[in-house]
Amino acid sequence: MEKVDSLEFALDFEINGTILYLKLAKKTKNILIKQLFYSLASQEIDHAKRVDEIYEMVKENKEWEVLGERNLSSIEITLKDFFRKAKKINLKRDIENLSGYKIAMEMEEKGYNAYNNFYNNSKNDSEKIFFKQLMEQEKEHLDSLRNVYYYLTKTGDWFQEDESKIWSWMNI
Repeated sequence: MEKVDSLEFALDFEINGTILYLKLAKKTKNILIKQLFYSLASQEIDHAKRVDEIYEMVKENKEWEVLGERNLSSIEITLKDFFRKAKKINLKRDIENLSGYKIAMEMEEKGYNAYNNFYNNSKNDSEKIFFKQLMEQEKEHLDSLRNVYYYLTKTGDWFQEDESKIWSWMNI
């Protein structure tokens, strides 16, 4: 896939992710899930802005390079702060149909796989670094979704999971 095609895919993917998360946040009544979806939407906007900047430079045949990772707030940090503040609230209340949640996890997997493919097919270092960063961010999103999902739906299993895969701070 040509560089412009991969960037166009990435831009569309991040915009669609933002829209999906905003719609899902609006629909859910569970405050933990709502917080997660709004946090993910915010990060997808940041991703889209960066992809758009690079996409415009590439279309104009300008050189671009990745200047290092941007300071994106970690979803884990955001949710940890929310979790701490919401101690007295039943975070497992109002868990309704989770089909949208599963769609979100599938979307993040699709993004990770696409960025991994672009990374593997990249010809220069800037592209490789950029797509690796996007891969890592999509993995963080997927991990975030999985952690909250398992916390809300399979608490017993969640507590038994490998500590390196879960957010142990949720075990309050």
